[in-house]
Amino acid sequence: MSGQIDELTKKITGTLSVQTLQELAIQSGFCQRRSKMDMLSFLKMVLFDPITMEQPSLDQHCRLFLKDQGKSFCKQALDKRFNSQAVIFLKSLLERCLNHQLTRKLPSVYGDHFSAIRLMDSTEYKLPEALASDFPGFNGDAPKACMQIQFEYDILSSRLKSFDMMGARINDFAYAHPLLDNVHPKELIIRDLGYYRIDSFKKIEARGAYYISRRLPTTKIYECLSEDALDYKTLYQRLKKSRRGYLDMPVYLGEEAKFPVRLIVMLLPAEAVKRRRKKKIYRKNAHPEIYDYLQYMNVFITNVPDTMLSVNQINDLYRIRWQVEIMFKTWKSILKIDKVRKMKSDRVKCYLLGRFLWILLNWEMYALFNVHTLAAKKMFLSIYKFYAIVKDHVHLLQEHILRQRKMLNSWLKSLLDNVWRFGIKDEKKGRNLIKLLAIR
Repeated sequence: MSGQIDELTKKITGTLSVQTLQELAIQSGFCQRRSKMDMLSFLKMVLFDPITMEQPSLDQHCRLFLKDQGKSFCKQALDKRFNSQAVIFLKSLLERCLNHQLTRKLPSVYGDHFSAIRLMDSTEYKLPEALASDFPGFNGDAPKACMQIQFEYDILSSRLKSFDMMGARINDFAYAHPLLDNVHPKELIIRDLGYYRIDSFKKIEARGAYYISRRLPTTKIYECLSEDALDYKTLYQRLKKSRRGYLDMPVYLGEEAKFPVRLIVMLLPAEAVKRRRKKKIYRKNAHPEIYDYLQYMNVFITNVPDTMLSVNQINDLYRIRWQVEIMFKTWKSILKIDKVRKMKSDRVKCYLLGRFLWILLNWEMYALFNVHTLAAKKMFLSIYKFYAIVKDHVHLLQEHILRQRKMLNSWLKSLLDNVWRFGIKDEKKGRNLIKLLAIR
């Protein structure tokens, strides 16, 4: 583990080295002449100040700058530093962080079948209306300005595949479908319903890859080409009669496409049915004849053959996708990424890019520590607890990254001891994450 921490230390200090920052600052036009607010001070301001205080004002930034540097800086001059060149500088730094990640394989039996298991999800949140031109929202009564984050990562390597921020008018499918051109053979693609169309399934298969998806409730399925579509009532009746508690059968998907897929239908336990009934979609919907039965079962479609993955493994893999949603909740509750007050557009973008840099920095540390925790203790680290622990020690991390770089290595080792004491994920009844990942 010591060698891996050494590697992580070199990566962090290399990515945020003075030389690297100077190169990016000059290329972006952010540093054109000598200034009290150099690129290192500016990075500290957007990366660490919003972590130590919620939505800092220009006055607060200036006071911290005076305390840290012993130099005065008026808020009018500081406001001018939040410009398009600063946005380009931070975005280029974020891209460099994304392109220089460590590749670290999880010890999973799924690695025998797949070269990658790629999970994608998105989240969105409201912004001040003044930002509608940069981050357009929706028409009608919906928010006029809205931020959307698209996030994809590979659970086998703990590596981010994409990380984008944009307005909310681009739907999930329109964003993700072109990215399928980058899918490689033997990769497994797991996404929510918002990303999928039959055209996506065809594209994935054509590239020699695999997919797992829930079935869109209104998409028709056919057991044989010449017969009528199977309805949910028929599936539920067959499921109730099955001694195995599931159905696993080949079907054709879509009224026109008639696309061959593997259909898996699983009967839910009583507690899961109770939770679903609390959701509005299962109580009141335009298709009650569907949801009256769908509340009792999970329905998946895939092209993974049963010789590679069993029904239970398909279900377990899809459940892991929910961890991305937990991550989004962590970002909002710990890092407050959805709390944005009214300010000029370039300043908002700089803060958001700073938050994402902070997220990536935490992700690198979390991915390494989580793999080591799995191997040593057969337990998972809580993403929520980990972010909270690092946030509590942000002053030390800031000091070691920006000034006392030689101390970062020993600090990371002490952080591992800390997260082992306070950051282990609490197991919920009926949710054994070790079993989900089939760790050897």
